[in-house]
Amino acid sequence: MKRLLLLGAFALLAAQPALAEEKEHQMNVHGAVCPACAIGLEKRFKAIDGVSKFDINFKTGIVKVCADETTKFDEKEMAQMFRDFGYFYKGEEIKDTCTI
Repeated sequence: MKRLLLLGAFALLAAQPALAEEKEHQMNVHGAVCPACAIGLEKRFKAIDGVSKFDINFKTGIVKVCADETTKFDEKEMAQMFRDFGYFYKGEEIKDTCTI
């Protein structure tokens, strides 16, 4: 009987969809002063699978992107994407929780 209960409990757990944790990617950029450019940049980020939220702070030059833990951003691709919008990409820091 115990075996049957354990097997049932395991089956229920295995049937649950895996929920990916979200990470916050804080990207330091220089030249982030154009709200119109930020809208285009937000659209570009939100088109990436796994990205759920976007925020940019023009005072600090920090772009925050919330994405599931499986989403990775390539340094060269990020540098090019920011350059396309007139920004200079300085690097990324990943936080365990999303605060946007």
